[in-house]
Amino acid sequence: MVCDLLYFDREVPTFPHSREIDLSKVEAVRKSLSARVSWTVIFIKAFAIIARERPVLRQAWMKYPFPRLYQNPESIAYLPVKRTHDDEEWLCFAPFSRPEGKSLDQLQARLDSYQREPVDEVFRTQYRSAFLPTFLRRLIIGSWFRCFAKRRVKRMGTFGITTVSSRGAEIQFPPGVHTTTLTYGPMDETGKSRVTLHYDHRLMDGWFIAEVLEDLERVLNQEIFEELKTLQS
Repeated sequence: MVCDLLYFDREVPTFPHSREIDLSKVEAVRKSLSARVSWTVIFIKAFAIIARERPVLRQAWMKYPFPRLYQNPESIAYLPVKRTHDDEEWLCFAPFSRPEGKSLDQLQARLDSYQREPVDEVFRTQYRSAFLPTFLRRLIIGSWFRCFAKRRVKRMGTFGITTVSSRGAEIQFPPGVHTTTLTYGPMDETGKSRVTLHYDHRLMDGWFIAEVLEDLERVLNQEIFEELKTLQS
């Protein structure tokens, strides 16, 4: 599955933009909660809220039978999840459909199920396709990726998110097949984190991405902050 991701990643001309975002206020209320709410689901929901107002973030460049754009009516986030199965390390891809319409605790419960339930059950389609011959698997995935927009979005999502910030590290150039891929680094002593957004330059430019990152900081410190306070109470 990872080899397939790297194979199709070569067809997406992505460029990164970063912004230092102040998360100190959000972190303070997040740490006071009795139940865990991870930064991953916080960023998933925050970005999906922005994509609701900025449709280009829900678009995808389709190559065949002629170059065109497809716009999905809602966001679907895809998150790589590290699992162990049959004493082997697996990297699976967890979908979150319409995260902007779900609560943070619902998204966290979904993430927990991806991290705990048996791999061959919770990632059934991915698990089965991993055993197909490479040429057949890439023929199927390539048809979704290049030709059939709705199938592509269903199987691959509208945006990706990945991070290793919990290990004190930062991903600078995450591979991905999405129009946008979001990643963030560890928080410093002042409560700031460097957030990076990789984007398909065929659909948007750097100025637009700078505005999106600015919006992301606003959403995190307003809508997300208020929801966390509600969970706190």
